[in-house]
Amino acid sequence: MLNINIDGKKMSVANDTTYHALALSYEKENAKMPFLVKVDGIIKELRRSVKQGETIEFLYYDNDVVKESYARTAIFMMLKAFYDLYGAKNEARLKFKIHNAYYFELEGKKLTENDVHNVGEAFNKIVEDDFYIEKLTFPKKKAFEIFEEKKMEDARLLFQYQYKPLINLRNINGYIRYINGELLYSTGYIKHYELEFYHEGLLLILPNGDDVTKVDYSYTAEKLFNVHNVSVDWAKKLRINTVGKLNDEIARNHLNDLVVMTESFQDKQIGDIASCIQKSKKQLILISGPSSSGKTTFSHRLMYHIKALELNPHPISCDDFFKERVETPKKPNGEYDFESLRAVDVKLLNDTLNGLLKGEEVVIPKFDFVLGKKDFTQKKLKINKNDIIILEGIHCLNPKLTKDVNVNNIFKVYISALTEVCIDYANRIPTSDLRLIRRIVRDKRTRGTDAKTTLKRWKEIREGEEKYIFPFQEQADIFFNSALIYEFSALKHKALPMLYNLSEDEEVGVIAKRLIKTLNYFLNIDTELIPRYSLVREFIGGSSLDVG
Repeated sequence: MLNINIDGKKMSVANDTTYHALALSYEKENAKMPFLVKVDGIIKELRRSVKQGETIEFLYYDNDVVKESYARTAIFMMLKAFYDLYGAKNEARLKFKIHNAYYFELEGKKLTENDVHNVGEAFNKIVEDDFYIEKLTFPKKKAFEIFEEKKMEDARLLFQYQYKPLINLRNINGYIRYINGELLYSTGYIKHYELEFYHEGLLLILPNGDDVTKVDYSYTAEKLFNVHNVSVDWAKKLRINTVGKLNDEIARNHLNDLVVMTESFQDKQIGDIASCIQKSKKQLILISGPSSSGKTTFSHRLMYHIKALELNPHPISCDDFFKERVETPKKPNGEYDFESLRAVDVKLLNDTLNGLLKGEEVVIPKFDFVLGKKDFTQKKLKINKNDIIILEGIHCLNPKLTKDVNVNNIFKVYISALTEVCIDYANRIPTSDLRLIRRIVRDKRTRGTDAKTTLKRWKEIREGEEKYIFPFQEQADIFFNSALIYEFSALKHKALPMLYNLSEDEEVGVIAKRLIKTLNYFLNIDTELIPRYSLVREFIGGSSLDVG
């Protein structure tokens, strides 16, 4: 018998007991089924066996790692459902995620509503059959033989540039793939989901809160979908839409061409946005996006393109319109809530903007963050018909920010970093991970903030984005994707040393390990090849623009 501690209780179990067997007996007592376990601080899958003296904590759907594992398992099952119907000839690909929905397409075939119905039936059958999800470990040579046999070129290329003597693959009743991260015990665990026919593929919709039984997809995200789809399809046309393909280009010394091509594509997009602004004849440009999306560099480069069109841009920061510190709202914990719209002097901002648009001379305040007060002595501004105001801030897409300004004078731009490159066709990289790595690197360089502090704050930042930014993104007139195909390779050598020190940290170790694993898939690049005006320079340093 083995003596263990589970959720604060001492108990004894048989020597060959798995966490899954333990969870089954525990479910009867607690009326809900655990998905993973944390053993002496380390998260493990239920398929593994209990050991003497362990301290065990069961994890449920309110845990972020469980949510990721639930999604990862459902994605694996969806790829099997496609394979069961169409075989290897028409390969299914996970393209990207929109909120809590995962978008799949089938290579070489546009799906119909009937196709999606059939895929749904196949998926349901996999759930009902409750297949055990097996972990298989192979020497690299044998794994490559499997990749060739199964026509998984994306996985072969991924590991071609990895030093991995052994490769772990996963198996659902004969369907084998590489899956990046923890999985649930069996396919029967995925009980809550919805499928929806969408564009040329389907959406796999998963629970979007802490309650696994609640599946809801109420977002309108057509504009976000389109910009993400265009970016991924562009990377696919260039044949660099997976990590393995990108590494192949780097290994073949094609990096310079790749950088020039990527930067040219992004610069053209910025130029197109400037042309749209010119044609709109609107004088107030509002720019918003989540943390580390590259708003500062984008705004600077947009101004150069606007100047090239013989217009005069005037940047204004929403941060300079904060309320005085004594009027700033506070969170329940007593800290100042600078991210709330209530922290902004909306009346002063609207009066200032309306004055400018009427041709009046106005005073532009400068907020002193040390004193917590606005200084009205530094800058006056008056604009004419060829002048454009550029206002940047997290609330800029919220109609309440500019509620008294004529909407016919407003042009809204939303910017985010939507990763075009996936690990392979079964494994995506969360777009928020790119922004997090950007922020870790920039915070250390510009503020001296260590990676642990940034990681600890990230959840709060993300909650603010969900509350104040994402609900308004579809109100933008135009979207801009700031991600660069080669970017992870550029950030890698800056971020890894900071993350390695945190891999065993109790508070942030799980996130640090995930980021380390992602970055290690990419080959390093010589950052000297990156132009000084590049958006990635805002984070790694060396920018020719005034971006910090």
